[in-house]
Amino acid sequence: MKALVLAAGDGKRLRPLTEDRPKPMIFLNGKPLLEYILNELPDAITDLIIIVGYKGEKIREYFGTNWKGKTITYIEQKERLGTAHAVHMAKEYLLHEKFFLLNADDVGDKSSFEKGLQYDYCLFVNEHEDPTRFGVVELNEDGTLKKITEKPEHPATNLVSTGTMVLSPGIFDIPLVRHPNGEHYIVDSLSGIQKLQPIQVIRQKSWITVTFPEDIEKTEALLREMGK
Repeated sequence: MKALVLAAGDGKRLRPLTEDRPKPMIFLNGKPLLEYILNELPDAITDLIIIVGYKGEKIREYFGTNWKGKTITYIEQKERLGTAHAVHMAKEYLLHEKFFLLNADDVGDKSSFEKGLQYDYCLFVNEHEDPTRFGVVELNEDGTLKKITEKPEHPATNLVSTGTMVLSPGIFDIPLVRHPNGEHYIVDSLSGIQKLQPIQVIRQKSWITVTFPEDIEKTEALLREMGK
């Protein structure tokens, strides 16, 4: 099974720490953020496809083309045109089986991810105190996805997408939606899939986000506490 890792962003909110490196290469307790993220991937993942952009050579230099037995393919996203655009850049590698999608700046938990692999489509979520920064999720009574709204001004819930999901090749049959800001969001593709079949929603047991420089110290302490 393949995992597609979105790592092209420039980490503006983490400046000045990201002036000489991309956000996934910010070191926490002596290891880059991306290494913690990859350590939480399900055992079924055998291949990694990493979308790089801003200072992507730093990621290539550190992880190379094989990491802990997982083959790595790099794709450069020269223009940041959104998550759906990034996914479609890797289309040729992802047409034969379902795959795992995750961001390169959030540490999830392996046990939750393992549960999601039984579904063709699965969205991982967690509560957040400021849901306006994320895709806000509403659920059906059976726990499947009812609605997801990207960065709403007035969020209906505080349940948000962590950016991690299990997707199947059918996602590429959904036409891309171009937003006024020029980007294409994968949540719009999910909304298209939702009309065809249920999308399972799973709450992550843990979700660690690093957004601002002042988050580094508390994140390092949390990682030590969790034994990561």
